Amino acid sequence: MDYPHEREEDTPKKPYCRSLPPRDDGLTQRMQTYLEGRRLDYRLAVANMWYPSSQAGDNSPRIVTPATSNIRGNTFWQARAMDGSEKRYQSPHAARGDAVIVVWPSGSLPDRAVISEGPMDALAAAGEGCLGIALMGATPPEETLLLTKQYLRGILSIIVIPDMDEPAALTGVMSRLTRLGVSNCRLILPYPAKDFASAEPSLRTQLLNR
Repeated sequence: MDYPHEREEDTPKKPYCRSLPPRDDGLTQRMQTYLEGRRLDYRLAVANMWYPSSQAGDNSPRIVTPATSNIRGNTFWQARAMDGSEKRYQSPHAARGDAVIVVWPSGSLPDRAVISEGPMDALAAAGEGCLGIALMGATPPEETLLLTKQYLRGILSIIVIPDMDEPAALTGVMSRLTRLGVSNCRLILPYPAKDFASAEPSLRTQLLNR
């Protein structure tokens, strides 16, 4: 999957994003319909601070997915279009830093985590009771993987699920995580779905239990 921030040079001179896009509560029902139409948990998205906006990089109706960062004042985000916009994802024209999108499941602390490229995949993973971590692309910076490692502490099973359009893309991420001391990773392809979020709920469960 192509993510806008991966096409732009991320240098220390570029400032961090300091605020999230404005909320548009008039799109709340559309967001719920969109997510449920993809068999994704709307309530879980809201619990993880996702919300709709019509001013997230353009005028398209989008779902804003706030990222997590250890850098004070770094308010990075991604926004998924709910219409047929040519740009499926928008990101701020700002430095990404260590930002990563973390989606927590409901209930007790998870003992499994899923690492994926996109936020919708992470939401699908959280719907299965896993900690979902979206790297926002297949070539995240090293500081993003260091933050990811922090969230993987205590996790017994770590599953890396790439997109099928480039299944080898996250293999390099697995190798980099291993060098950072994260050794309990395994790769699972979402086939026959194109990505984890596109898989039927029954297939998601089967994939995670392989």
